Amino acid sequence: MLLLAGLVWSVFFSFGQAVLSGKVQSPEGLPMPGVSVRLLNLAASPKPAQVPGLGTSTDVSGIFQLKVNVSGHYLLRVSAVGYLADSLEVLIKGDSLKANFTLQETKHHLEGIQILNKRNLTEVNRDYTLGPIAMVLTAGAAADVTAALQTYPGAAPAGNETGFFVRGGTAAETIVLFDGMLVKNAFGSRLPDLANRSRFSAFLFDKTTFSTNGYSAAAGQAMSSVLTMDTRGVAVKSSTEFSLIDLGLGAAHTHRFKNSSLMLGGNYYNFSPYHKIIPQNTQWKKDPEQKQLSLHYKHKTSENGIFKVFTDYSDTQLSFYMDNLNYPRKDLLYNRNKNLYVNVNYQDFVSSDWKLFAGASYNKTLESGKVSTEASGSLTSQGSSQLSTADYFQNDEVWHQKFSLSRKFRGSSLINFGAELFENSRREGYAEMSRKYSDVLVAGFGESELYFTDQLNLKSGLRLESSDYLRQLNLAPRTALYYQPDPAHKVVASYGWYYQKPDDSFLAQTAALDYEKSIQYALEYEFKLFSRIFRLSVYQKDYQQLVKIKTPVFSGFQAYGPPIKIEEFNNNGSGYAKGVDVFWKDKQSLDFIEYYVSYSYLDTKRDYIDFEASARPSFAPKHTFNLVAMRSTSNARWQFSGTYTFSSGRSYYNPLNPVFMSDRTQYNHNFSIGINHLPTWLKGFSAFNLNLNNVFGFKNVYGYRYAYDGSRRTAILPPAGRSVLLSFLMNIDGDDFNH
Repeated sequence: MLLLAGLVWSVFFSFGQAVLSGKVQSPEGLPMPGVSVRLLNLAASPKPAQVPGLGTSTDVSGIFQLKVNVSGHYLLRVSAVGYLADSLEVLIKGDSLKANFTLQETKHHLEGIQILNKRNLTEVNRDYTLGPIAMVLTAGAAADVTAALQTYPGAAPAGNETGFFVRGGTAAETIVLFDGMLVKNAFGSRLPDLANRSRFSAFLFDKTTFSTNGYSAAAGQAMSSVLTMDTRGVAVKSSTEFSLIDLGLGAAHTHRFKNSSLMLGGNYYNFSPYHKIIPQNTQWKKDPEQKQLSLHYKHKTSENGIFKVFTDYSDTQLSFYMDNLNYPRKDLLYNRNKNLYVNVNYQDFVSSDWKLFAGASYNKTLESGKVSTEASGSLTSQGSSQLSTADYFQNDEVWHQKFSLSRKFRGSSLINFGAELFENSRREGYAEMSRKYSDVLVAGFGESELYFTDQLNLKSGLRLESSDYLRQLNLAPRTALYYQPDPAHKVVASYGWYYQKPDDSFLAQTAALDYEKSIQYALEYEFKLFSRIFRLSVYQKDYQQLVKIKTPVFSGFQAYGPPIKIEEFNNNGSGYAKGVDVFWKDKQSLDFIEYYVSYSYLDTKRDYIDFEASARPSFAPKHTFNLVAMRSTSNARWQFSGTYTFSSGRSYYNPLNPVFMSDRTQYNHNFSIGINHLPTWLKGFSAFNLNLNNVFGFKNVYGYRYAYDGSRRTAILPPAGRSVLLSFLMNIDGDDFNH
């Protein structure tokens, strides 16, 4: 394994070099700093494709310098927000070349500041953004949207839990927005010790961004983060694509009309053959099996307007055995998850200045299954214990409707206001018991982005929410002050209140609760020069009104076993999370290599649910470190990537330790590699991808589970010590993937 890792990393450091340089200026002849400069491969038929790792940006004098190790005909492309892109065909033969550009302004500056694709006004961390290719190339992520984003600062490795954990927040404290609309269930089932993938393919999205603080007043019901996924525009051409991976297969067809496109696709996954080859820590009874269908229609209504309809349906079944440390025999859990998601949205300029967004989404999840467990105190005539089987179900239904208007005024300043409506219901049951509730939450928001000078601007907003079920109002102020003395340096100070309803399972039992709340303070410094970014963030989150429950035995509200008996509810919980995030990204210093380093320090405690005292929760490691590197060959046909992740020991509950949640697991490590190849000997656009997760087989432990009396315990392990994803993707007629 050491030899394999050495060979992969050595690929990052080879080949000869040429230098492309020049200057970019405005129509008035002024230098333009921060302009994106990219090298496109003209050989990537039928249209130029960006060469991974070959890019930079202009400095404060508008000058750029790009070191390359390629030869042949390429396209040098420069682009900047609010300006028309320009390009120049160059022949690289090992010599240094110089080219100057003058960029012309676009007609609509409002589009330039990302209102067109609904980027939030007060979103501070805009650069924690990944495109579909970056997600596929991130080693260890296996093309999973959230797994790739977990390598950025502020996000914790999920380990054995489903969801996206940001700056000490639970998975429920992050909401997911698909083209600006809520996705209630963006992941698979929340099952014990299994971290499920996000539901959507990375190829659907133009960009995926998560915010750690200072996010817009347009986003509510999220106390820690907003994960924003924006889909692409109308497909360029008709095409048919196929995918074959070691877990299943898929196919899709995209048809391009004059001003619109329609994609129909489906996947079938069956983990059984894979599990027979790769050893598993989980004892599967029925290997996971999933059927999925999707439709994506996009219609370009005008030069800047677009109408989109997206529908996704999936049906997943599985069963596995779990240790029940209170009895000798294992429990058997069977689970089936049916999920339907529909999203309709429209955006366009309704005049020369006003931008309209309107959308509606519907998410319905039907969860059902059985738990077979040893019956307490029950013996057969032969003296062995009996199994007791109980059915369970959990059904969620959510409607989301949203409307907003945005307008530019006084130069670059902006206003944005709107309203949204959430209608949700929950029905759940176990054995002969069942319960339900429904709610209508109405929200309104308004925000502004005021430019006092070119160096100083203030983004502020208010959000008002009212829950019919809770009969409670909340008003959340949010603000962020930006100071940018020059294009290379920026300082941001942000402050905000964030509210969220309690968990649906709690609300199904009582309406006598209030919103949970977090107050956030953050200070961020950013340095950006050429294709290098350094960011340092410090933050403080104060949690208030967290839900506390009283139970007969400590549960931690984990996703296993029958429903716990809750004897009391209140909002007396509290907590805090404070820390430091460090991020360094470099696309220029090393030839053909793009890499970034992230580190997060997190000090957090909370007293919530049935915690006996204030303590660090198990999902929040104190230290997290990531190193991600990507390397492309000169002809851009091979890409290599490597990811190393470290996280400090996680806390866990030991009933024999009088100090609550004070035990810690060992440190966890993961080293993964990825290899991607674009062959030329196949018709159309195709790609082979190999992703090896935890190459060295580090023995990672996420915690321990105990019997009630502490007499027995078992380690919480990942489903497998190592994992392998081998895939082949092919688009017969196109040069990209849409499904």
